[in-house]
Amino acid sequence: MKTRYKINEMTCSGCQAKVTQALQSVTENIEVHLNPAEAIIESKKKIPLEELQHALSHKGPYTIQEIIENSDGTETYSEIAHDAIHSSDKHNETPKNLEHLAGKYYCPMLCEGDKVYDSNVGCPICGMDLVKIGANPSDNEEVNHLKKLFYQSLFVTIPVFVIAMFGMSHDSFIYKIIPFQLGLWLQFMGATAVLYLGKNYLKRAWISFKTWNLNMFSLIGLGAIAAYLFSFYVLLNPHAFHTAAHLPIYFESVAVIFTLMILGQWLEAKAHQKTKSSLEHLLNLIPQKATLLVNGTTTEIDIDKVQVHDELLVKPGEKIPVDGIILSGTTSVNEALLTGEPLPVEKTTNDKVLAGSINTDQSFTMKAERIGQTTTIAQIIEMVNKASLSRAPIQRLADRISGYFVPVVVAIAVLTFIFWTYFSLENSWLFGLQNAIAVLIIACPCALGLATPVSISMGIGKGAQYGILIKKAEALELLQKTNVVITDKTGTLTEGKPSLETIISLTDLSETELVYLTAQLNARSEHPIAKAFKEKALHLDLEIKPSKLVANIAGKGIQGMIDSRKVLLGNEALLNQNNIQVSDEIKNRVTEIQDLGKTVSYVAVNNEIVGLAVIHDAIKPDVAETISYLHSKNIEVIMLTGDHQKTAQAIANQIGIDKVFASQLPEDKLKMIEQIQSDGKIITMIGDGINDAPALAKADVGIAMGSGSDLAQDFSKITLLNNAFSNVEKSIKLSEKVIKNIKQNLFFAFIYNIIGIAVAAGVLYSTTGLLLSPMIAALAMCLSSVSVISNALRLKQLKL
Repeated sequence: MKTRYKINEMTCSGCQAKVTQALQSVTENIEVHLNPAEAIIESKKKIPLEELQHALSHKGPYTIQEIIENSDGTETYSEIAHDAIHSSDKHNETPKNLEHLAGKYYCPMLCEGDKVYDSNVGCPICGMDLVKIGANPSDNEEVNHLKKLFYQSLFVTIPVFVIAMFGMSHDSFIYKIIPFQLGLWLQFMGATAVLYLGKNYLKRAWISFKTWNLNMFSLIGLGAIAAYLFSFYVLLNPHAFHTAAHLPIYFESVAVIFTLMILGQWLEAKAHQKTKSSLEHLLNLIPQKATLLVNGTTTEIDIDKVQVHDELLVKPGEKIPVDGIILSGTTSVNEALLTGEPLPVEKTTNDKVLAGSINTDQSFTMKAERIGQTTTIAQIIEMVNKASLSRAPIQRLADRISGYFVPVVVAIAVLTFIFWTYFSLENSWLFGLQNAIAVLIIACPCALGLATPVSISMGIGKGAQYGILIKKAEALELLQKTNVVITDKTGTLTEGKPSLETIISLTDLSETELVYLTAQLNARSEHPIAKAFKEKALHLDLEIKPSKLVANIAGKGIQGMIDSRKVLLGNEALLNQNNIQVSDEIKNRVTEIQDLGKTVSYVAVNNEIVGLAVIHDAIKPDVAETISYLHSKNIEVIMLTGDHQKTAQAIANQIGIDKVFASQLPEDKLKMIEQIQSDGKIITMIGDGINDAPALAKADVGIAMGSGSDLAQDFSKITLLNNAFSNVEKSIKLSEKVIKNIKQNLFFAFIYNIIGIAVAAGVLYSTTGLLLSPMIAALAMCLSSVSVISNALRLKQLKL
């Protein structure tokens, strides 16, 4: 049996991890979702709520309630198990009276109760980023702060780096411009300024050692402070070293490392802010008001006041507020928001309508059936949020590796210091300290840090030249591993707008005359198909004169009087309504056209069928060739579309699609991706509509068309700016070249790293006298960086 639970006070991914760990101590078959904050537990028998609450209480201020689904579609919650909560635990109390502390920070895990901090130094208990009290969810203050911090740091670092790199001896041209001692003190002041700008990261490094939650701040902070203090000591005592002309001063390393770290934090904050903005945009798609109809009287109410079974009035141009069924009236509804298909759907009594779709024609009344979080659009929001917050397995692996890397490097540095201080012939703490710092510096060389980002940067730049906007670096890694490509149809494989391909004349009337009559019939309509007829007429330089005697027949077509002739345009149902018979010969011809993936409308004049209007959403010219390339890479291609099976299959047959799944809703696409991913496949999803957003976010790589919705682009990792489907092929080729380049760079970097740490620790000193001083370590970093950058620059010459 499956039971759903609401988790209170679970507000971030850190909370999600803790709740998952707590509940897994009780049962293994669980799913924990962040938004909404829920847990789903599958078990043979129901687990007592008190037992679950007891497990949660050891992890934080979390409380759990069972979600009870009522017969009318609403949900209620069981009482919180207060007796099971460890109320005596001080760290589980929520912050009290924090209103007057706006602008300060607290831990979202409430590890230290209501304790607050003046800045975001990270929680001293769990190591998580702190939350600003009173901050607006859309506030970008942190992003702007980090941007300003980076430019300030860069402004200071550049002169420090130039002086250090070109001023390693008294003979340097730098010291013909400024005195030697002044150059050293300028480096000291510059490094000091950068450390001050990055003081919060130094605090995080201290906290990481204090709590033994080691991370990247640990090694960077330790290495930077050691290099800074050692360099300052050398600056004050230059004669303590054998060669004053080559003083081992590393202020530039400190400045460069911290500047790059601030840059990384800024880019990460921008990405996080973008995700929050995208979710807010999606929420804005839901209307905030509804028109309640009671005994013939209308009242405008807030959307959250709508109840199941309420009768609502929806006017032309309004968004439908909730899911329900039409009680009276006929209209056309634009459901592109949910299905991705551009053509409005005809609706009449007892037909279902969905929240967020747009009433494009006439007023109607409806009965509310699904409200709030149960509506289709709300579920799309939930799916997008869950998918965007899910983490790839490689991220968890990287977290585990980093936990071992830092202590290993620190241990090597400590052993190096001890050996050279107490057991070597030199027997000098200064000599030991110099070698230990060399180990710390070389252990995190610039080349290792540059190996991936510099190639990624080159790859992103090259992609931009071809109209391929790569927004997440991981896309370049995963693209070349893709096993399955899943694609939407409308707007992705096709142009995304219906066009009148031709009107086949069945009598002596010419195609031009038939275009003229049908365009006149559609002159006043804004329906997408009507626009296709008008565009065809304009292309033929035909003058359009709107007629007042025109009527839309819901679900059938349009008819009216044009130049004293009765003209009909629509499906067979419209012909039957007017007692017009369709011969078997014409029916067979229509079937042949439909088998080509095209839509056919009948044209009748004075109750005689005179033509067949062939409406077509053209396939993009580069699609078939691209799919052939994907097959050559042993990549399976699947089409998921909201269109009808017959049309979708006809198009798939033309371009070589392997599998077709039609009439797909957003949740269907998401389930398909999850199912394929469970088999260990790497999926690239290509789409363009809001309805594709959950699938794009959940797929390993999401590719959005540039002409598609903003939401689809926000939750994709790649956007094809020029809408060319062939850029999918170019993206994969780019991915292969970039990853190959990264592997080459990593080889260079690791060779420097392995050899450098060994030499810095003094492994070769006793036999060869070779020792890597911190100065040479810094130089090695520069040389390794040159090799990595030079190799990455080769990508600029890449042709896709």
